[in-house]
Amino acid sequence: MSSTATHSPLPEAVVITGIGMVTPLGFDADGVLERIKAGTSAIAPPRHFDASPFACPVCASIEHFRPQDFITEAKLIRLMSRDAQLAAAAAHLALLDAGLGSDRFHAPWDIGLFGATGMAGLPVKEIVPLLKASTDAAGRFDLEKFGDAGLRAVSPVLSFKILSNMPVCFVSICENIQGPNAVYTPWEGHGARAMEAGILALQAGDARCVVVGGCDVKTHELAFLALEQLGLFQSWRHAGTGPAPGEGAAFLVLETEAMATRRGANIHARIAGWNFHCQQGPPQADVLEKVLAGLASPQVGAIIAAANGDPALDRAEAAALARTDLTTKLVLSPKKQLGDIFAAAAPLQVALGALVAKRLGQPVLANCFGHGTEQAAFLLTPP
Repeated sequence: MSSTATHSPLPEAVVITGIGMVTPLGFDADGVLERIKAGTSAIAPPRHFDASPFACPVCASIEHFRPQDFITEAKLIRLMSRDAQLAAAAAHLALLDAGLGSDRFHAPWDIGLFGATGMAGLPVKEIVPLLKASTDAAGRFDLEKFGDAGLRAVSPVLSFKILSNMPVCFVSICENIQGPNAVYTPWEGHGARAMEAGILALQAGDARCVVVGGCDVKTHELAFLALEQLGLFQSWRHAGTGPAPGEGAAFLVLETEAMATRRGANIHARIAGWNFHCQQGPPQADVLEKVLAGLASPQVGAIIAAANGDPALDRAEAAALARTDLTTKLVLSPKKQLGDIFAAAAPLQVALGALVAKRLGQPVLANCFGHGTEQAAFLLTPP
């Protein structure tokens, strides 16, 4: 079964007024874009664990991230997983970029929050005490020992770090956002759905401003194990290339154009339309063609491609673009330099597309294709 939903144009234009990102290539959105255009790559062998048991030998990690630079409450930081810390930082940067810092134009209950998160997971070191207390002398898992000693060995704050809704919850706490909200998980299409939910909330009048985005951390052993089991490393095994798991977060502030103009906001780009197609199995060229059909004009200034190093996805996207007769002089493939950030990839693709649209003064197509059943694309136009 498959379905397609196209939205273009909106009854009232929705615009991007704030961009925040925390990525392996930096935390300044314009700087990240410049590094991508220059061909800089953050993809390298992992520094914090041995990747030799896995088919994928590389990842894209964030270095020198200090959560205290973005989160004032030290107690909150101790409760937060790395995913949540990255999300809180990116959302904070987006609100600052939108001119919505501590002195808010919008009341807390008028701000919506829609975010995507990856599959719950922690570095092995976080659960070592539980594993040690739950195994017998031969190293086998013992359910009785798990119930008797294992659970007592777990840090009481572990639940705050493993629940998939907690990163978005912490964004709400840190930024005092009390409006409509939802959490989506765990793939790129769900990050796109989070953005769609925010747009529709503005369109329906449920919020005057929305913060949308995603976060994900796929740069530790258990994340690699999950990706391997789900088959995302098959291309590494068969072709010697494929997606490089990354970590990061990207959030956007969206408002109606009328509201943004009213408060004198700096507008990065308009969201001129978007399209989804739901399908089973890996993305195919005909599926991606349906996503793109009727969305983009024949001439776009740039394409933010979804290509991530997996030959199958790269070929499918190239074929779909060729069939739509799109012409452009600039194609950027940020996943090949930033790594694949999965739940955060779609907001990041759109954020980069908005920056490019404003610089070029031309429409930009942001492709949000990847693993999972939902494929999406967004058309962005300059303010």
